[in-house]
Amino acid sequence: MDTNDKEFSNPVETRTPSQTKTELVSEVVVPPTQISREKVSVKSIATFSRQLSTLVDVGIPLLKSLKLLEPRTSDPVLQRVINQVAQDIEIGNSFSEALAKHPKVFSKLFVNMIKVAEKGGSLERSLKIVADAIEKEDNIKRKIKNALRYPVITLIAAFLVVLVLFAGVIPVFRDLFQAQGMELPLPTRILIGVSNLIVSYWWLWLGLIVVLVIFHLLYRRTLSGRRFYDRLKMNLPIFGPLYRKMLVARFVQTFGTLIRGGVPLVQALQVVKDTSENLMVAEAVEKVSEHVETGGRLEEPLRKTRVFPDLVVDMIATGEEAGKLETMLFKVSDLYDAEIESTINTLSSTIEPVLIVMMGILTAIVALAMFAPYFKLVQTLGQ
Repeated sequence: MDTNDKEFSNPVETRTPSQTKTELVSEVVVPPTQISREKVSVKSIATFSRQLSTLVDVGIPLLKSLKLLEPRTSDPVLQRVINQVAQDIEIGNSFSEALAKHPKVFSKLFVNMIKVAEKGGSLERSLKIVADAIEKEDNIKRKIKNALRYPVITLIAAFLVVLVLFAGVIPVFRDLFQAQGMELPLPTRILIGVSNLIVSYWWLWLGLIVVLVIFHLLYRRTLSGRRFYDRLKMNLPIFGPLYRKMLVARFVQTFGTLIRGGVPLVQALQVVKDTSENLMVAEAVEKVSEHVETGGRLEEPLRKTRVFPDLVVDMIATGEEAGKLETMLFKVSDLYDAEIESTINTLSSTIEPVLIVMMGILTAIVALAMFAPYFKLVQTLGQ
C-alpha cells in the first residue's frame, strides 16, 4: 500500500450483524447547525473531484490538496465549503465526515465512496468514479430539459394567447353583437359565456389557483402525497415511459458506481435507496435490501417490485450469477442511456408539430365562432 492509501485507511473495526446494514451511512453523524444549505453546480463538483483526484494521485497530502484547490475554485459557495472541510480535517474529522456536513453539495453517493476509500481503497480512483457518475447523470437531465424547453414555452404562449382572446378580444365582439341585436349561433354563445365567466369572476379563478398551489405544496410534503405524485409521474401517458427509463438508468448507474468503488452490496442498496428521487423506487430498493441482507439474491425481490422491467432484472440476475454484477449494471446503464436519448429525440420531433397543430385548431375555432354571426348576416342579406 502506498502512502496515499495509508493516509485514508482506518484500522479494521469489528462489526456486529445489526451494524452491517447502515455501516457506511450511520457512522457519519451530521450536526444540523453545520449543514450547508447552499447548492453548487454539478460541473463545479465534478471539476473539484477530478482536480483533487489528480493532486492526491501525484502524492500531495489530502489537506494540502484541499488548500491548494480552495483559492483556485471559481464557485464562491464551493470555495467556502472546501475551506470548512479543510478546517474539519485539521481538527481531527475524517474526510467523509467533513463532506457529510454539506449534504446540499456532496451527495450520499459521494460521501460513501470516500468512506470506502478511507477504509483501504484508493481515494483518487473513488473521486474519478464519482465525477464520471455525476457528470453522466447531469448530462441526461440537461438533454431532457433542452428537449422540453420548446414544448413548455409553446404551452405557456398558448395559454397567454387563449387568456388574451377570452379576456380581451371576445368581449369586444360580444359588445358589437349586442349593439346590433344579432342572433348568435351556439358556438359563439358558448365562447362568450366562457369569456364572461373569466372576466366577471377572475378573482374566483385566481383564488382557486392559489388554493390549488398551496394544497399541492403541502400535500407533496406528506408521505402519501409524495407517493401519489411519484406514482403519477411514472404513469403519465407521454412522459411516463421516459421518466421510468430515467429512474432505471439512475438506479443501475448509482448501484454500479458504488459496487465498482468497493461498497458492500447491502450498503450500496441502502445508499441507492437514500439517494433515490422517487419514493416508489426507494421502497422497492428497501425491500430488495432486506431480502439480500438475509442471504437472498437480487432477482426475486427486484422482479416482485414491478418497478424495474423484466429485461433489467434478467440482466442483473445474469450478472450476479456470473459474478459480474458491476459489469452488467453498467451495460444496462449504457443501454438505457441510449434508449433515453432516442426517446428524447422522438418526443422532440413529435410534440412540437402536435402543439403547433393544436394551437392552429384552437385559433381556427375561436375565429370561426366569432365571425360566424357575420357570415350568417351576409347570407341573410344576400337572400
